[in-house]
Amino acid sequence: MAKLYLREMVFVTGATGLVGSYLLVELSRRGEKIRAMKRKHSSVESVKELFQEFDMSDAFEQIEWMDADLLDVTIWPELLKEVKTIYHAAAAVSFDKKSKNQLHEVNVIGTKNLVNAAIAENIPELVFFGSIATLDRGPNEAVIDEKSNWNPEIKHSPYAISKRKAEMEVWRGSQEGLKVLVVYPSVIIGSLDGKRESERIFRWANKKKMWGTLGETGYIDVRDVAFCTAELVKLGKWSEGFLLNAAHLSYLEVLQIVRRNWGLSPAKSLTNGQLKWIQKLSSIGQFLGMPHLSRANYEALTGKTVYTTEKLEQYLPHTFYTIEEALAFHGERFQQMKQNNN
Repeated sequence: MAKLYLREMVFVTGATGLVGSYLLVELSRRGEKIRAMKRKHSSVESVKELFQEFDMSDAFEQIEWMDADLLDVTIWPELLKEVKTIYHAAAAVSFDKKSKNQLHEVNVIGTKNLVNAAIAENIPELVFFGSIATLDRGPNEAVIDEKSNWNPEIKHSPYAISKRKAEMEVWRGSQEGLKVLVVYPSVIIGSLDGKRESERIFRWANKKKMWGTLGETGYIDVRDVAFCTAELVKLGKWSEGFLLNAAHLSYLEVLQIVRRNWGLSPAKSLTNGQLKWIQKLSSIGQFLGMPHLSRANYEALTGKTVYTTEKLEQYLPHTFYTIEEALAFHGERFQQMKQNNN
């Protein structure tokens, strides 16, 4: 039988990641007592600098950091002692087929271990950061919402498959007594150390010449992701899923905004036909170890996907940062980090 503790802490996995870092800031602002999980060799310096920029250095010092691995099932009793709410932000992010095993281990097995530990330790609440990659538009649907089902007939990336299986573990936990909340952020605009997958848009935009596609998707500032998630927990929206999205833009438009802010020449438009040829060439080049543009990635870069936040708006009237504001704020941070590293 699990021991009973005074439940007064929140526990954040992936705390040195992009979402996890900004979530720490948001939870600290709310006066939460925080235990943050990181891998043994992960540095907290980027998180510390983020807190300094928000004039919250004292709050950073109050965070209890714990070194752990999602795959190590022996550490959970100690990690979850006194915890009331788990925010599961840890995830491997990659669109390379070679990362399939890592994605499964971290996203699926790691989440399964966490859910099992939460049940065993009588943790009341679990918040999971899902992915819009698991929401598919049906044949008669004009937009995607929280009820959009996974379509097994569609070709999905290994990342999407791993997030889908991880989410299923979370909902399994809800059937075994956990209070569960799932959020589905659209493409996150953020800045941390310049090396994250979500910061790739700035690395691309910084090239001397750049091309963008006309495919459209949803975008949201990482600060809005953290705020909305914390608010939904405050409102007690358990056994629910919420799509988080601020606006829709094409990939080309996003690149144009960043490059204009940085005084660079405009990005050029890459047609669907041109991208199709690139995909064919990459299919040949993958046998030589070159990067591969998968069918799923091609469809993402050329399609137009629309998300609705109608459900969120019913409970949480919130003014999101505009995409222009998000790109300006995080683009400036990215450039400053780049200068500091030179």
